[in-house]
Amino acid sequence: MQNNKYQMPFCGLSLKLYETGKKAPSMEYSASSTKAKFLCSLTKQLYGLEQVMDWVNTPQVQAYFKAGYTLKWGSKIQQAKEIKYGADTEQVVTCYMVKPPQQSNVDGFKPISQTMPQYTPQQMTEAQPSAPDHAMPVEKMSDMDDEIPF
Repeated sequence: MQNNKYQMPFCGLSLKLYETGKKAPSMEYSASSTKAKFLCSLTKQLYGLEQVMDWVNTPQVQAYFKAGYTLKWGSKIQQAKEIKYGADTEQVVTCYMVKPPQQSNVDGFKPISQTMPQYTPQQMTEAQPSAPDHAMPVEKMSDMDDEIPF
């Protein structure tokens, strides 16, 4: 069990793909979907393709979700522990848990939430009249029309 920088052991579900002897654009590595099993890094339990969601729902993996981790896919090509059919490498595809990086202000600017002043509710005050004291109501709408000089 290898530790990562977040003080929780590495949590992943890995599947080994074996060399086909072909080159791209053909598949260079493959595994049978009926025989291949994913290996859990925490419990060493094997899971079929149809059981991946069962692995995600185990208490060990759920603890990572509760700690803020997310799932990520990755693969690596490594030397095979046992040489099969003359092939000496294998590809390991892993679905693993990662902690999202803390966002830092690389450019030196503050985040908007720190820059914008926060809204503070104000107590309602009584409305002030906007018309002056000597204002008179309009009786005829024709008084409102101004002459436009040409």
